[in-house]
Amino acid sequence: MDNRLIDLIEQLEEILDHGTKVPLTGKIMVDEEDIHEVLDGIRSVLPEEIRQANLVLADRDRLMEDARIDGQRIIDRAEKQAEQLLKEDEITVQSRAYAEELVQKAQQYSREVKFGALKYSDDLLNDVAIKLEETFKTIKSSREELNVMAHWDERIQNSIDD
Repeated sequence: MDNRLIDLIEQLEEILDHGTKVPLTGKIMVDEEDIHEVLDGIRSVLPEEIRQANLVLADRDRLMEDARIDGQRIIDRAEKQAEQLLKEDEITVQSRAYAEELVQKAQQYSREVKFGALKYSDDLLNDVAIKLEETFKTIKSSREELNVMAHWDERIQNSIDD
């Protein structure tokens, strides 16, 4: 989908590059229908970009939930081992230390996985945001140029009609 949006922007640039130059003005004339067609294509692609951003968010949530479940599983297993070790009188002190160490390791692992999932999601969302910003800037610039050209054409038409 990323390529489709880029292709549409490049097509818009190509239309602008191949427009008829208006002498002495630095302006160009383009086929309005071609521009509208490309803009309609961009409009149809943008919802897909937003859908992809939502998928990234869902993926991040899934990763965080998986990390939480893994961490809880490790903690549960450590607690069960700790209980079992506590039942044995001879190694009670050692079992408590071991269980606490396992719980700490599980909690540390859970924090690291959660942080990694958050970082991954943030990086992906940042990339999508940058792409969307670039697209919106290009669209805004093209619309401004089209508006300038429309006003210029109006003035030309008005001066011809007078």
